[in-house]
Formats: sequence, structure tokens, C-alpha cells
Amino acid sequence: MVNIDSSYFGNIIINGQKFNHDVVVDWKGAVQKKDGSHSFTKRELEDLMLRDPEVVIVGTGTAKMMKIDPNAELTARVNGIELIVAPTVDAIKHFNKHVKRRKTIGVIHVTC
Repeated sequence: MVNIDSSYFGNIIINGQKFNHDVVVDWKGAVQKKDGSHSFTKRELEDLMLRDPEVVIVGTGTAKMMKIDPNAELTARVNGIELIVAPTVDAIKHFNKHVKRRKTIGVIHVTC
């Protein structure tokens, strides 16, 4: 089972492996580099919806600087996807809790 071990400014550790960039991680353990910058857009959510998640958790960084497109929030709601937006440290806790019982995707910003 996938587990986000920890994160500190600029890095995240998933199942013992360190990444030094923003990531998208899913309940199957697939980890990929997050494209884009300090935002989470409707288009990104639509791409994630192709995986059929129940929950999408967005870690907005240490200082909560990642911006969430209001259209992404609306799209999630309309499609029955629970969207949780939280500072990265809290998002990791949510991810580790939800991934045990639901199809969960984490979009984690590891800097500001």
C-alpha cells in the first residue's frame, strides 16, 4: 500500500523514495511529477478524473501558496469527487488516512 512518509521544503518521501518536485500519487502507488506551477486547475482535475478517483487531495505547500481554480472545485462537486484542499503537512495526513479505504489521488506541492 502506498504511504507518504514525510515532506519537508522542496522534498517528499513516498514509500521510502525521495522526490524533489511536486508529485501526483495515486492509491495504486503510481507517482509522477506534477506539471504546472503554483496552481491546481480544472484541466488537471479532468485529467485525474480519467483514473476514476473517489477523493482528490491537494497539498497547497508549506505556506499554502498553491492556488485552486474555483472551476476545479465545482467540477469535483458536480462529478461526486471529494476534493480536500489543505497545507501539505495536513494533506499528507488526509492522504494516508483516505488511501486505506478509498480510491485516492494526492497532488502535493512541496515548496511554498
